Amino acid sequence: MTIDIDVIRTYPAIEGYAMGTALALQDACPMLNRRSPEPEGNPMNRHHLASALVRSASASAMIVAALSAPAALAQSATTPAAAPAEPTTTVDSTKPAADEIIVSGYRASLRNALNTKRNSDLMIDSIAPEDIGKFPDQNVAESLQRLPGVQIDRANGQGTSVLIDGLRQNVTLLNGEAFLTGREFYVAGESSGGGAGAAAQYASLEGVPSEEIGGIDVYKNPQAGMVEGGIGGTINLKAIDPLSQKMGLTVAGNVRGTLSSGAKSVTPDGTLFVSYKVSDNFAVFASLSYDHEKTLTNSFQDQNRNQWLITDYVTNPVYGADGGGLTAASFAHGGTNYIIPQLAYFTNDNDDRRIFGASAGFAAKLSDDLALSVIWFHSHENDTDIQYSDKVWFNGQGSPAGTAASPGTALPGLMAGTASSIDSNGVVQSGQFYANGAETSTLYQGSTSHADNFQAKLKFDNKDGLRLNWGGAYSFAGSDLEAAQADVEHGRYNSFSGNPTTSAPGCNNGASTCGTGGTPGYTFDWANGGTSGLPSVGYNSDILSNPNNVLFKSNWAWANRTKQTAWDVHTDAAWDVKPDITIEAGVRGAGHDVTQIFGRYLISAPDGTPIANCCQSSVGGNNVYYLDPGYAALPYSTAVSNPNLAMAVNGFGVGSMIVKNPWTGGMTNPSTYLQTVWQQGGGGSNNTERFFEDTLSSFMVSDKTLATYLMADLGGKGARYHLNLGVRFVSTWLTINNAQTAAVPTFYGTASWNGVNSNNVPVTTDRHYNDVLPSLNFEYKLTDRQIFRFGAAKVVAAQDLFSLGLGNSYNFTRQTGGRTNVTTGLADGYAFAGGTAGNAQLDPYRAWQGVADYENYFAPGSMVSVAAFYKKVQNFVETLSVPTLVGDDFGGTTSDVTKPENAGSGWIWGLELGAQWQAHDGLLKGFGVAANYTLSQSSANLPTSFTTTAPIPGVSKHAFTANAFYESHGFSARLSYSWRSKAINDSGAGATFSFPDQYGNQKTYEIFSAPYGQLDGQLGYDVNANFGLVFSAQNITKAAQHTYMQWTNEPFTYFNSGRRVFFGAKFKY
Repeated sequence: MTIDIDVIRTYPAIEGYAMGTALALQDACPMLNRRSPEPEGNPMNRHHLASALVRSASASAMIVAALSAPAALAQSATTPAAAPAEPTTTVDSTKPAADEIIVSGYRASLRNALNTKRNSDLMIDSIAPEDIGKFPDQNVAESLQRLPGVQIDRANGQGTSVLIDGLRQNVTLLNGEAFLTGREFYVAGESSGGGAGAAAQYASLEGVPSEEIGGIDVYKNPQAGMVEGGIGGTINLKAIDPLSQKMGLTVAGNVRGTLSSGAKSVTPDGTLFVSYKVSDNFAVFASLSYDHEKTLTNSFQDQNRNQWLITDYVTNPVYGADGGGLTAASFAHGGTNYIIPQLAYFTNDNDDRRIFGASAGFAAKLSDDLALSVIWFHSHENDTDIQYSDKVWFNGQGSPAGTAASPGTALPGLMAGTASSIDSNGVVQSGQFYANGAETSTLYQGSTSHADNFQAKLKFDNKDGLRLNWGGAYSFAGSDLEAAQADVEHGRYNSFSGNPTTSAPGCNNGASTCGTGGTPGYTFDWANGGTSGLPSVGYNSDILSNPNNVLFKSNWAWANRTKQTAWDVHTDAAWDVKPDITIEAGVRGAGHDVTQIFGRYLISAPDGTPIANCCQSSVGGNNVYYLDPGYAALPYSTAVSNPNLAMAVNGFGVGSMIVKNPWTGGMTNPSTYLQTVWQQGGGGSNNTERFFEDTLSSFMVSDKTLATYLMADLGGKGARYHLNLGVRFVSTWLTINNAQTAAVPTFYGTASWNGVNSNNVPVTTDRHYNDVLPSLNFEYKLTDRQIFRFGAAKVVAAQDLFSLGLGNSYNFTRQTGGRTNVTTGLADGYAFAGGTAGNAQLDPYRAWQGVADYENYFAPGSMVSVAAFYKKVQNFVETLSVPTLVGDDFGGTTSDVTKPENAGSGWIWGLELGAQWQAHDGLLKGFGVAANYTLSQSSANLPTSFTTTAPIPGVSKHAFTANAFYESHGFSARLSYSWRSKAINDSGAGATFSFPDQYGNQKTYEIFSAPYGQLDGQLGYDVNANFGLVFSAQNITKAAQHTYMQWTNEPFTYFNSGRRVFFGAKFKY
């Protein structure tokens, strides 16, 4: 028979019994009182014996709790009334008095998390590990999505960033202290070569090894003693506590293999945990983890180029006498306007990721009153990403929009006389298009990120009402990206020295009409895929697979390097004024510094001859970024001249296509890639490639805060209520060092677009502001099983430091055969094609919030809950596409600049329903379910051409998660399904997208994330108490994520990473 005790709830009874026994002994045994008289009013001496008996009577029961109370969030001195308890026993206080087998595994994980929630005085949801080094899901973000009100973003099949109650502005801590992952900011994709944080992603948790985590708490309403920084909530990662392990040596771990859809081999994962508990007063631990995964993501996107058009022109196959190409007479009005993107990318994204984790530390009880703990937490991620893309050529040259006087744009488009379907919104559902250009590309990205976090805590508790807490943390992190891109031309393309692929279709570098020597283009069939998010393309020739068409056209390389440091120090004091009243106060200083250096690799012709500004020259030039033979005498290769550079791949959505081989082409070493291109193209040896910093995209930001707080707790341990009132005062200092373009810019390179500016003006921005953050948390126990909670607070989240620091970066694309170059007088030049920018004037996110919650713990391991929340966001920041006029070779072009903006106010309210149930007898014994549902309604000032307000980006109206599980006699099985409805997009594609209509008037469209659901599962068998087998699968149905522009049948982005399976063994001794 096993007797389980809920220590937290039985402690008051134990204390009362022990106190009474001690006082009775004092009266009955005068020998116990042979001491000097007690000073008047010294309760510590008066109750010394009673306290000793209390501690003795409950010592073994407290050990059963396994893990200590969670680390105080921020500098809280963890007053007994306010500190959430974290028992890791597998029991529940509502358990009937009967023999019971202690559960383990996933059932234990759920029950432990439920106990944490029930015993906390705050509104908290928790995740507990199934075992040492074994979390319920494959990473931290995936586990968090199982909680009510939590949604996640995904990339390459893995959970990345987290949204709480629809907001991603959350603070992530480790044991309540400052924490860095190295993935707070990173860039990826072709457009990242433009600088200024293009294609950036933020606050990713994918690099945090879950095997090193001992639990997670999510707080949705703060108290004054908690670190500020989250308007959605606070995520507290808890390191493994060595004092919670068994006496002596503990060794645990797991070994697994991973196989993903599209991957050609199994990759290894493993975890090793070792602890040694010398006594109840001292223990040490160390842990290592390794996770290697390969994924193939099939993706589509047409969002990274914004030269979209609305036109009604159709193409007639009427060719001129100048060589057989299209002329102006080939285009005619078709009478129905339709929307076309600039380029549509179908991509094979091959990702190879290795994550290393390590942690170590010790915990020591230096005396009855004093405890010390020290932790080191390390993470390191290496990622190699290679993408092969087909660029479907709609408006590849970026032809300008029509005007009021001449609506529409005459360019190769829908074929006249062929069947096509255009809906009432102008969306092309199907049709045949004509094109004069065709491209594929290879993108290589090698990135690393790393972080080291050090923490120390010293706690004093005299067991008589006074508690002091000192703590501090220091973290440093970094990330590095090296990237190289190769565009491969499959259409006719004129180099400066002639036409290297005379048999290729098209003319004038893919322009609309042909000059001398042009040839007919080609056609392709297009279908938008309905509401699936995945369009399809079919080529009516071998244009992408014929080596005679292949010119290795543009080649460029860039790098991005980031360094971060974070620190905090704090001290707190709590004093029990009365048994049911506690006063607590503290102070915390913290800092977060970010340095980013972005730059481009440039190469010069050996003779150092400069190119005149812009387009074509008979020399190689100085400091060239784009090695493109179209505008200068630069060396180049074709699939005929260098067949070892050509690689045929089975392109997603298009079949066989030729791309550049990244290994034989030297792309895997971006710092020497341009030199390799030069030599392979017959240009001889050239060792002039160098890294040039782009000061527009480089910056330093320093964020310093000083916070003080005062709070009171009312309601003792035995009381049915608990009230926490407090206020936190935060003072913030920001220093932003970046640069802006000079009035008359000069540059390293042939032009600003083909190098980096050399005379950008340094700018320093200093800002200071204060925030007063009151908070209230109230709990009332309606019965022994029912709890009502209410909370309200003002919350603040810091601006993203990277968004504050970034300067302006603009992209340009070559246009021929259209507008006239104001410098040369030729129909040839580079036009502004969009860009990205930061914003040093961003304000913090601020909000008022309220939340109410009802919980009913109706059976052991079971609960139902209902919660309602409301947030009034006074300022939120969103990434918007802002139409901007920028000067170029044609006198200026208006195109989108993607930048963060203070987007005004908004509100969000919602309901959260949660339920958990475990069967304990009968036919269903061992079976259980856990589910939650969230309803969210929101509104924000986000005007477009179709609306004046919109839901807050990222907020889905409906979201639910359901888990069904079974555990008995060592066997376990579970299925988990998570689903969310559509939302305004808030990932890298942005919430809005702008381009001109057929009259040249700018229009702004909304971007939506489509509904998404994912099914995961796991099977396991514990051979004995020390060894078990496990098999799990993620995204069993191979669900895909996609976004759409304004209408469900206008595809924008699509990602499908397929299914991942994991299999292996776990052990513990």
